[in-house]
Amino acid sequence: MQCRWRRRDGFEVRPSFGFVRTSSPVDGALRDVERLWAPKWEGTDMGLDQVRLNAIIDGEHSFYGSQRTEVRVDRRFNPGTRDFLATQVQPNMRVLDVGCGSGGTLLRLSSRIASGLGVDNDPEHIRMADEALRESGAKNVEFRQLDFLEDGGDLEPESFDLAFTERGPIGFGGHGMRLALRALKPNGLLFCEMIGNLHHQEAAALFGTGQPRYRMTRSLDEARVAMERNGVDIRLAAEIVQKRCYPDVYEWLRFQCSIWAWLGVPLPTPDDPRLALFAERNTIDSGEIETTHHVVWVAGVKADHTSGSEIFHHT
Repeated sequence: MQCRWRRRDGFEVRPSFGFVRTSSPVDGALRDVERLWAPKWEGTDMGLDQVRLNAIIDGEHSFYGSQRTEVRVDRRFNPGTRDFLATQVQPNMRVLDVGCGSGGTLLRLSSRIASGLGVDNDPEHIRMADEALRESGAKNVEFRQLDFLEDGGDLEPESFDLAFTERGPIGFGGHGMRLALRALKPNGLLFCEMIGNLHHQEAAALFGTGQPRYRMTRSLDEARVAMERNGVDIRLAAEIVQKRCYPDVYEWLRFQCSIWAWLGVPLPTPDDPRLALFAERNTIDSGEIETTHHVVWVAGVKADHTSGSEIFHHT
């Protein structure tokens, strides 16, 4: 899709995140102008299909249970959480997945570890994880409903070689980290993936971020400090930014509604003008809707200075 900028009275109009900038060939001055100067999309009608929007918004939405959306992921310079963890586990390891969701990551690791336990406070997540477990045929993995922040202390202390979370309770603050460390053996590994500040920034700019269910650590520095204060010898600290492209605004909305439903954010109405503005801002040359996926990784070793063995390694 091409975009043509109209010239008016010697000014060239270009977009700039909800405003448009104009540059004068006479004096080179820059100023904001009203949206009536907005670019006209050549060959593209930004009027959205209200019937399709209404059908999507009125559907059933949940974080794991919604209809799978079509998305193209740009994986350049992105190792992927599951692929990375698969390089770190060993056949003799007992692994704890905190906030296991539908169980996909732990099941991916099951053939590489001795045993694994996934815990989650949502009974529907555990139901889906158990179903996936039956389909996988894995015999060394168990899923258990458990509110980690409330009852994580019930887990046997110093019984796991690796504890990890993907945007789950370990990353909600010091209390979750201390519970995870309590469950780890001396010199055990702790891996936390947390949502970054740039995550879904395109939607946040127009629709806001909502009020998350829990206060999550979102910056790399904050995550590192929290781990170090709780006795973790940091071995990995990274920001992972990925671009995800949806075929059109409708497929993006199908996905986004599941996020809003999980956050408890009211869904927009089909005639909400922000939907058309979102499409205008984030449609790339291919005609797809491009969004940002941003997570923070911090990982390390439970402080134990009796061993100098290499923990996080590359294969």
